[in-house]
Amino acid sequence: CGSHVRECTVPGAFWQVGTLKYPVRWESFMVTKNGVIHLERDRCPLYTAICAIQGRWKPMIFRRLGDGSLGFGQLRRTMPGITIKVLRQQLRELEADDLVARSIPEKRGLQVKYRITSHGHTLGPVFETLWAWGTLHLAHIEKTDG
Repeated sequence: CGSHVRECTVPGAFWQVGTLKYPVRWESFMVTKNGVIHLERDRCPLYTAICAIQGRWKPMIFRRLGDGSLGFGQLRRTMPGITIKVLRQQLRELEADDLVARSIPEKRGLQVKYRITSHGHTLGPVFETLWAWGTLHLAHIEKTDG
């Protein structure tokens, strides 16, 4: 997930974290040579869940793979508008989180298949809840706009 930390451009200052109104406690993060690690945020279950499913195409990938295993080309054809690069990136992120598995065939020339893992199936109720809330929210927006 993206970091909300920005390098401070004031001479002599190292980092600016938070705002004057909402300062961040120094104990909640650690500065390393590669940047800032937010300890509290990285241990937050809600933040972790959002990071696992965030991405423009991840919910759609889950929906497509919910019906069964698909090859890369099949998956791409079911999602017009996604580029090969983005699909590959989203699938790699889902694999890294053990939400999607990639099966490599033993015989050369056979198609690589992607499927939802048993751990990935635990996201089913999460997506159903998000769908229900999204439906309510869309109705709310339509009611307030019109």
